[in-house]
Amino acid sequence: MTLRDQVASTLRRLEVPRGARVLAAVSGGGDSVYLAQVLADLSARGDVTLAGLAHLNHQLRGTEGDADEAFVADLALALGVPFRATRADVRSLAALRHESLEAAGRRARYRFLADAAADLDAAFIATGHTQDDQAETVLLRLLRGAGTRGLSGVRARRGAVIRPLIDCRRADVRAEIGRAHV
Repeated sequence: MTLRDQVASTLRRLEVPRGARVLAAVSGGGDSVYLAQVLADLSARGDVTLAGLAHLNHQLRGTEGDADEAFVADLALALGVPFRATRADVRSLAALRHESLEAAGRRARYRFLADAAADLDAAFIATGHTQDDQAETVLLRLLRGAGTRGLSGVRARRGAVIRPLIDCRRADVRAEIGRAHV
């Protein structure tokens, strides 16, 4: 089974209806870029409809963050889909709410993604989490002292948020990306 077939199978397991409009959350990293590309391929096959790409610039990485935003905008153009982006001062949001940068970034990101999905009439928001993210989440929670109830990993689906790469290993995704550029 190819990685694309695995993603299509995961979408069926997550009960994403054929042709459903899906917004891809794209950071500019390899996993999320692959997600956008595989969703575009699956869209061409009619499995889903890629509604667009969305990118939140957390304003934490200066010109590198700006470059990621421009890269994702170019990717959306190349794929022929709409692009939605915004910027959030995550450092200020974290200070205001007395929370970590990670928590503030997650809150801002999912709020933005929900707005972008509504704007593009997308029923689902896809993120690029892989099987490795699943294992890392469980390990981090274990190290933080989570009990048995807190040891769950990243959910494959939480409402409209889906993780089509959750059954894929990061190494396989990276290998697929490498083959695409040969």
